[in-house]
Amino acid sequence: MSGETLTASVAVVVLATLILAACAGGERQSRMCEWPPETYRRLDLTRSADRTHLRRDAESAETMAIHYADVSPARRTGKNEYTHALDECMESLFGAVARNHGLAIERVRASTTIRNGRFDAMVLVSFGLIYAMVTYALAGRIARHVGTEDWRVAALAVFGLSLGAAAVAMMVFDMWAGTAENLRLGSWHLSYRADRLPWRHHGVLLFSGSVGLFWLTSLLRYRRSLRFLS
Repeated sequence: MSGETLTASVAVVVLATLILAACAGGERQSRMCEWPPETYRRLDLTRSADRTHLRRDAESAETMAIHYADVSPARRTGKNEYTHALDECMESLFGAVARNHGLAIERVRASTTIRNGRFDAMVLVSFGLIYAMVTYALAGRIARHVGTEDWRVAALAVFGLSLGAAAVAMMVFDMWAGTAENLRLGSWHLSYRADRLPWRHHGVLLFSGSVGLFWLTSLLRYRRSLRFLS
């Protein structure tokens, strides 16, 4: 894989991810603690479309409350005052959503913790593709500098580099996933919502997967070099 091909592939994946993330949600952005007028419609939560509608409304209400608290005079007063302003606004907005859809306010609040599985999968797969392309290119450098005959030295180089690459990937992925979530929610202040990202709670699994993916791409690159020399 040439440098131009790798760069072009990475650019396409990044662009596609940003476009999809921007279209995924976060339509309402406001600095006012006021829910826009909406026609009453009772939601049937046995229907997937209605559950999605409720989740998006709840996420929008939460974002609006955070935006409101961020510019509220209470923020300059103190942390407790800021938290009170945030909670009070959020309660008001969740109540408006609940009344519009004939639901209990607790059900609206609970919807904020439900993840969009397809979006999370897209974030993980898009980064995994980029990481795989980068590790494939790194494995090619090892093959060129170490060669394919001295496989023991190459294996040691791959092992050491895979640990460093996985550590860097963890840091980059945290920024990648955070940015995608910001775009999805239409807000650059995730606040406590950053803790809801599933990746924050599976660091060991992600690190192990990054190392394993590096080994896999290195093996594929090594086998390609052998076929090229034979």
